[in-house]
Amino acid sequence: MSEQRRAIDFRALAEEVQDAGQQWGQAQLAIWGGQCDEANVLTLLEDWPQRDETMPHRIWEYADQIVFEENTLPHKSDWLEHGRLFGPGGDLSVRRGGEHFYWHFVGRPGTQPPDGDFQARYFWSQPGEANAIFYRRKECALLWGERQEGFDLWFEARTGRAKLCYPLDQTGRVRVIYQTFSRAGRVEFVWLLRLEAYDG
Repeated sequence: MSEQRRAIDFRALAEEVQDAGQQWGQAQLAIWGGQCDEANVLTLLEDWPQRDETMPHRIWEYADQIVFEENTLPHKSDWLEHGRLFGPGGDLSVRRGGEHFYWHFVGRPGTQPPDGDFQARYFWSQPGEANAIFYRRKECALLWGERQEGFDLWFEARTGRAKLCYPLDQTGRVRVIYQTFSRAGRVEFVWLLRLEAYDG
């Protein structure tokens, strides 16, 4: 057989099952949401607390392309459709809705949005949510493409002419590590954590 088989790590599987049963509430998680005008979205992104130290990964979806980067900000909001800053400190997402951007954040407890006209609303202060509890589960997903030795891009026949370029210096596949927060069997929030090489 050309493929190398790996032994099953039962300890890791047991830890994963136990971790999936962890309950997270207001003491473990900050959840915010709101909206702002297009003119203010760059200020929201620039002023977000600790964005470079604990949320270094970026996904910028423009009208003509999607890019994965680290520690960058969009130069203009004109072409921006969706943006995401994420890492161990949290996951901030902004999405265009006409002339406004809707935003939400899931991350470390105690995180506060920056001052400004962002119509910020704290999840646990909403009616009926003060005692909300979520079940957390760690997940991972493979990203499109595989990078061969000597190439700068990742290639995937199914993505056509998409320019796949991830901020990692390695060959092979890439995966995103994230965690979901569900209640009553439904996932309500997702927190992207990091990109990493997939050795498989």
